[in-house]
Amino acid sequence: MATAQARVVSMPDEDERNGEKASKWVMRPGQPPIHPGAQHERCYVTPMNRLAVSAAGAVLIALTTTACGSNSESPSTASKPSGGSSATVITPTPSPTAAPAAQPFNVGGYLAGNAKPTFPAGEPGQVSIVAQGPLKKPGIGASLPIAYRNNTGAAISHVDLSATARLNGKLVGSGKSQGTTPAQVQPGEVGLAFIYFEDAKSMADTGLKYEFTAETLPADTSSYNTAPLTVGEATSNGSSIVGTAVNKTGKALTGPYSVQVYCFAGNKLTADVGSFADQNNDVAAGAKVSFTAALNDTKCDKFTVGVSGYFK
Repeated sequence: MATAQARVVSMPDEDERNGEKASKWVMRPGQPPIHPGAQHERCYVTPMNRLAVSAAGAVLIALTTTACGSNSESPSTASKPSGGSSATVITPTPSPTAAPAAQPFNVGGYLAGNAKPTFPAGEPGQVSIVAQGPLKKPGIGASLPIAYRNNTGAAISHVDLSATARLNGKLVGSGKSQGTTPAQVQPGEVGLAFIYFEDAKSMADTGLKYEFTAETLPADTSSYNTAPLTVGEATSNGSSIVGTAVNKTGKALTGPYSVQVYCFAGNKLTADVGSFADQNNDVAAGAKVSFTAALNDTKCDKFTVGVSGYFK
């Protein structure tokens, strides 16, 4: 089991960095019940649910723009998160871990779309948050799109992210991820996710500071582990993203098959949209699923889309 390490990172939220007001976000479908055959601890049948499982390691990343307070350890300098803010890292235990080489976005080839973002290297030895978009508040809850890099020494799956939000030091919200893309992430690769905050009444449009925790499982083909499909084609018609994805894992998969679309302006995350594939039954190795993800007025000229299921 990997050793958990904490990092404290100074980074303002996206709206504060860019002076933008949150735009419309598209809510996800409802959360399905627990799958009766799940073999992982508290493993839900869809990425729309929190996959709270025994982790290979947990990482705590506190985002704040104020001084980190007194600490006996000497601070080190972190990679600069996307968005232009500086970051200072305080390592509680001085045990430096070499990070894997930072890989280009979508080096695994699971995703499709016309967005080609680049991201910072992130912090070594952990699942490191490297970018975040603006908080979206559609009227029911709120969503925060983020990007993370797997800077551990092993491939990961069932990536489960949780977060708290503070305004002027006061806790005003908590939330959790509802699936990540792609479903398995190799060392040095980037994954995308969003944090859903169910109650956003006290969450201001700007000035929020976030604290993230990441939990993962080893990436393998065991039953009900998350499985990435390879999106072979994806087209935007202005109102939806339409496409197909192929099961290239060499194993049979089972649904539901989550579809996640992330929108970009250059390297900047701007929004996320979710849906499900048209198929829900088992998909053999080499077989396809199809999908239509409605944008619902979300501006998404540049996008990337991924599809995830579960190993049978």
